Amino acid sequence: MTDQDFAKDVAKQLDRRRMRRKLALWAAFVALIALAVSYVTCGQGFGLGGKGKGAGKGEGPGSGSALVTDAGPTRCSLRIAAAGITVDGKAATRDAAVTACKATAGADVIVTGDARQGDWDELKAALEAAGVTIYLKQGG
Repeated sequence: MTDQDFAKDVAKQLDRRRMRRKLALWAAFVALIALAVSYVTCGQGFGLGGKGKGAGKGEGPGSGSALVTDAGPTRCSLRIAAAGITVDGKAATRDAAVTACKATAGADVIVTGDARQGDWDELKAALEAAGVTIYLKQGG
């Protein structure tokens, strides 16, 4: 290999390196512009940009008061513990609990670890006889 061929090879390598560097810089520039456009247009979707002042009337789906009032069917909350039965946080007898839960779509029942098994069995039988749907939750 002559000095002239060696010089040509070095020049080719330097030119290729310069072209790769130029391409990388342009790619980074284009990616930066794409990120800026994404930030401006999709800012709200990613939690950035906020939702504005909210002074508008709003007419789309989800802007009515139906979302506030339509919470689905209500269920009574029963808790059975050693101290007794509570309905929605208030002490009650078994018959009062069944009467209160009959008027709802079902009963969310929590049986604590210190509750008597007989109390739970009697209440469960009374609720089933009254046609109340039971949703048993893990209690403590």
